Amino acid sequence: MLDVYQTLEFNKIQEQILKFAKTERGKEKILSLKMSSDKDEIIRELSKLDEMMNLIRRFSPLPLTGSVHIIKLIELAKKTALLTPSDLNFILNDIETSEKIIAHFKKTTNSFPLLEELVNQINDLSNLRTAIKKVVTPSLTISDNASPTLKEIRQKLKTLESSLTSKVAGMSYKYSSYLNDSNATIRDGHFVLPVKTVYKNKVLGIIYDVSDSGNTTFIEPLELVQLNNDITSKKLEEQEEIRKILKELTALVLLQENEVINNNNIIGELDFLSAKATYALTNDMTIASISDVQEVHLYEAKHPLIDRNKVVANEYHLTEEKRIVVISGPNAGGKTVSLKVVGLLSVMNQCALALPVKEAKLGIFNHLYLDIGDNQSLSDNLSTFSGHMKNIAEILEITKGKDLVLLDELGTGTDPKEGEIIALAVVKELEKKHSLAMISSHYSKIKEYAYISNNIENSSMLFDEKNLLPTYIYKYQTPGKSYGFEVAIRYGLSKEMIEEVKKEYLTENKNDFDVVLSGLQKQIEETERLKKENLSKEQLLLRKEKELERAQETLKNQKEHLLEDAKKEKERILEELNKEIEQIIKDLGSGNLKLHEAIELKKKVEDLKENEEEIIYDEVIRENDYVSLPSLSITGKVIRINGKKAHILSSEGMSYDIDIEKLHKIEESKTTHVRKENYNYEYKINTNVGLELNIIGMRRDEAKEVLIKYLDNCKIKNIKQVRIIHGFGNGILRKMVHEYLSTLKGVKYRLGDINEGGGGATVVIFS
Repeated sequence: MLDVYQTLEFNKIQEQILKFAKTERGKEKILSLKMSSDKDEIIRELSKLDEMMNLIRRFSPLPLTGSVHIIKLIELAKKTALLTPSDLNFILNDIETSEKIIAHFKKTTNSFPLLEELVNQINDLSNLRTAIKKVVTPSLTISDNASPTLKEIRQKLKTLESSLTSKVAGMSYKYSSYLNDSNATIRDGHFVLPVKTVYKNKVLGIIYDVSDSGNTTFIEPLELVQLNNDITSKKLEEQEEIRKILKELTALVLLQENEVINNNNIIGELDFLSAKATYALTNDMTIASISDVQEVHLYEAKHPLIDRNKVVANEYHLTEEKRIVVISGPNAGGKTVSLKVVGLLSVMNQCALALPVKEAKLGIFNHLYLDIGDNQSLSDNLSTFSGHMKNIAEILEITKGKDLVLLDELGTGTDPKEGEIIALAVVKELEKKHSLAMISSHYSKIKEYAYISNNIENSSMLFDEKNLLPTYIYKYQTPGKSYGFEVAIRYGLSKEMIEEVKKEYLTENKNDFDVVLSGLQKQIEETERLKKENLSKEQLLLRKEKELERAQETLKNQKEHLLEDAKKEKERILEELNKEIEQIIKDLGSGNLKLHEAIELKKKVEDLKENEEEIIYDEVIRENDYVSLPSLSITGKVIRINGKKAHILSSEGMSYDIDIEKLHKIEESKTTHVRKENYNYEYKINTNVGLELNIIGMRRDEAKEVLIKYLDNCKIKNIKQVRIIHGFGNGILRKMVHEYLSTLKGVKYRLGDINEGGGGATVVIFS
């Protein structure tokens, strides 16, 4: 039986996801990915993946850093009762990462219940963090403040070493005439003087070494012996105290080992989900919906391992009614790739991964069986055909109704007539077993049988008959020709030779069937041409409709926010004025303002606040008049009048419908002249500009238009720094953003750092 993961190259998918993982636990989970047949488990894992993708899109990637497999350190500590400073630093890193993750989720909007459920299981280990940071320094040494005893030992050691340094300098000066070098050196941890061997008796002390030439003898003067011994003794005390401190800290860690391991596992799980999500976002992938029945629906599906600039997107279907699909068409036309796309995407889905599709709906299969590629077995002394037959026989023996079977070039490798019979027999057996299957074949009998069977559907890989080249386009519900004669003639075989033998060899029925296929092929090509033409027009209309909807929604939001902002500004001014008046009353004794005047003024302000919207102006308002709404400080021009409402275009380019009786006529000079083009394009100023713009999923031109408007609004609002989220993809949006930014004066930009979206975002700084 062929290995599904190896045949479909699933390991290469794992390698791509690994690039986005940061922790040992996360990488282990990626490498251990296997298909699950538990529907509830798959749905839950895909839901977590969906939440992680949305979290990264809306906010930023999780603050994850390198994390080791802590359980290995814990198991070793149980045996040795001692964690090294490096081990403790790994544990500290996990604790601080956990705290950063919790802080990250506090900034979100409670829209990620499954992830939050996971984060809520993180244990508070702040006490352990404090204990480790007290002992271990960032450079992985033991801090002087780890214990009072250690601090005292190191202070004494420092004093001794300072005294030793001073004495060594004195000795070097005292015996300078006997030395080969004016500097002392160290041998076996002791300071020694490099004495000329001829004068070694001039310096009383312990001989530690002699140079290779014999000209220098390294002597520790007696005056230094005791001091060196004291230092050595203190260093031993220091090491013993450090061991004691580490032992106590290790015991503290082991007391909370379950909590430490739990947090390590959660960090690994979040890293695993983050890597899967980043892989999906980078490659514009989509999460499939899960069907209650065994079926396959893939829309604009691509093989994830083929160059994104070359791969052709196709649509594939397997249903409960049409459980078997036969793929025919030219050699090297993409039949095998189509089988692998369906197989690999089914595996990815049941490993809870997003898929390279526009949309997908898949059932959950108990098993996936396949026969793709060269099955020659040297160890079993089997030919390619024998290998295929052995594999297919095993599949037919064990496959059931909830399995997916993929068979490539069924029946090839032997006499064509015998192969065709074998292939038809296999198809009929799979039909009896109710398995879902995709089968590639050139045999006409298989295509003919698909026409008369209620459970089987034909499909094909389209071929460019004019240029005799494969298109790699998959067409459902239509059989295809092999185009063997046409390709053979193109590459040099005589057309007359082939036509002569065709007349002798092929039966009349066979020719009729091929004629039908040729006619169908031409109809398909014409249908595809018309479909693409209509689709292009439909997409253009949809795009314009969406642009109009967005513009209307933007304008609606602008009106709401501008009115709200104006009211808040009014309230703020009134509040400040009230405070000033109250202060005047308090300071009345030192000023010229009379008490009753201040009280009267305060009352007028309060009355204005209560009645500001009830002021009525009995004025005749006509089209093209310039008016103001004093209560909200709005001025503008009357464009049209509908009953009791006047449609006003403000000097800021915003439009409003306002009761005529609340408007006050003003002179044109008192308001900014409203240009006619402003009325045709009312979106000028966005008073609610966010600090980031997400253009993922937009076309280049559409994204550029949105970017230009957004940056203009940022300048108007005097915002200093914003983030443009363009994703990774193939770099088109990022290139557009950078090209446009490079044309602007007073603007700097850079790619985001690890907490700002990395290469998927650009940070813009206005100077």
